Amino acid sequence: MPEKRLGQLHYAQMEATFRTNTFGPALVLAHFAPLLPKQGRCLLAVLSAKVGSIGDNRLGGWYSYRASKAALNMLVKTAAIEVARTHPQAVLVALHPGTVNSALSAPFNGAEIGRPAAEAAGDMLRVLDGVPVEETGGFYAYSGDKLPW
Repeated sequence: MPEKRLGQLHYAQMEATFRTNTFGPALVLAHFAPLLPKQGRCLLAVLSAKVGSIGDNRLGGWYSYRASKAALNMLVKTAAIEVARTHPQAVLVALHPGTVNSALSAPFNGAEIGRPAAEAAGDMLRVLDGVPVEETGGFYAYSGDKLPW
């Protein structure tokens, strides 16, 4: 379960959370970005979460999860700058899918407040279709809203 208080931080849990939410996607970026075509628009997206927004954090808590997603967002932004040098039409983005009905969201009222995975995926694909090259490195919600860092 996510930490609600600073005193609940535990190294092993933090490490596991970062391994899943930050290190894994970072390695995907590292290995797949060079494979993007150098000509024409191309896209590489990772799943982030709105709780990874430092500017939007109004409730606190969820230390490891928030920090791991904020770190992922920074990796996407940094990778987008580098990739743009050799792939000028590439778009790298971090996406917030919203609450999706899944085993991950179930303990947090996901069944009551979530939506079907197919709907979330469709929304994210529509967002990705509309992200201009000039916005590479951005952080977007499934609604198309640009999220604050």
